[in-house]
Amino acid sequence: MLPFVMVFGGCGASIIFMEYVLKGDQNAGNLLNATEFVFVLIQSLPGRLETGSWTKFKPLRATWASHAQHAVLWVGMSTLANVVFAFNIRIPIHTLFRSCNVIASVVLGWLLFNHRYSMRQLCCVAIITVGIFLASIGDASKIWSPGGCTECGQAGQPQADVEELSAKEFSIWSMGIAMLALVQVLQATLCHTQAVFYTRFADKGSRDELADEYLFTSHIVSLLMIVVLWQDIASSAALAAATPVLAPWLPVPRRICWMILNNFTQLACIKGVFRLAANYSPLTVTITLTVRKFLSVVISATWFGNPWTHLHSVATVLIFGGVFMYQSAARADKKD
Repeated sequence: MLPFVMVFGGCGASIIFMEYVLKGDQNAGNLLNATEFVFVLIQSLPGRLETGSWTKFKPLRATWASHAQHAVLWVGMSTLANVVFAFNIRIPIHTLFRSCNVIASVVLGWLLFNHRYSMRQLCCVAIITVGIFLASIGDASKIWSPGGCTECGQAGQPQADVEELSAKEFSIWSMGIAMLALVQVLQATLCHTQAVFYTRFADKGSRDELADEYLFTSHIVSLLMIVVLWQDIASSAALAAATPVLAPWLPVPRRICWMILNNFTQLACIKGVFRLAANYSPLTVTITLTVRKFLSVVISATWFGNPWTHLHSVATVLIFGGVFMYQSAARADKKD
């Protein structure tokens, strides 16, 4: 029962706290990313140390080259996934895109990793592709319309200026969508690369040990990204520190509180997913995570009033239904 509480409670609450931060500052993606990197790194540090006559880091099981490759992919994917919020990307379309990484996974698996897929799996990928296409059209319609433009439709503003501002925001949104597509490619490449590394270094340690090791070194490398983006991170941190306090009895800036709570709930979410995978069948894990992401989309659209169209609704059914059917088809093909 505990893993389900951690997944639905931790992951669901994390989305809410993240959106509270982004509603106040849509450029805070790098700040959120940096605080999550540092928080997870601090949490995982004790497990990477061994004590003796003096404290030192445990020797790596996998090669330095594999760690470098993994870190570049992981840090690049994680950073871009948060940067896109500054490009008119809202939580619902972000979650929908992140839920359909099976598209890039199948394409890269077939092109680069010599994987072959059944007709049932390819049909599911086609359904998911249609879903993400409809979601993009629905989101674009809200961005392009004057009502969807955050700077448009002000009193006394000429229609020509309104259309120009709407077109400008649509152009920014298009860049965000392109970046989300790149995130999917990086995520799919990372998943296939991890599978290769886990097989290659299977004699060096268990999958859990290797996963912890790769996670730790990736977070070490993420510190370099924080240095590169420090000016943007510091700017968002200053804005967060200037927000009103959460309550008279808790004199901490409101946005800082949301970020701290986001870090703790993200940690609960990640640990919940690992416990779920360790104690339940792949089918149960797939259903749980699919429902969790679906609920995140619903919460974002209803609680925060993010723009929503009938195309978003159809796309949500196609994407989450297609992801579930893809997993089912993969298991059915293995049995056959």
